[in-house]
Amino acid sequence: MTKRSKKPQTVIIEKVIEEKGSAWNESTQEVARTDAQRVLESLVAEHTVDEVEEALNRQGFKGDSYGYLLKPLSKLAKKRRIAQVENENDI
Repeated sequence: MTKRSKKPQTVIIEKVIEEKGSAWNESTQEVARTDAQRVLESLVAEHTVDEVEEALNRQGFKGDSYGYLLKPLSKLAKKRRIAQVENENDI
């Protein structure tokens, strides 16, 4: 839970892991956490910081309080995407 939330909420990936229970061992849980981060990074790369902040607001978070993280994350994710496209064009 976070104080940046308008209403306390469990981190959604942890809720998914909890619901899977013993079906997922610790290794699978870690893979799921890493994959969730990759999904979020990709989504941030596809949208502007303002759009992501608005999405956070719609999910019950205080979107503007995440700017300290969103701005550099967005910048690096966009660089990664550009490098990926350039590498694909080289093939």
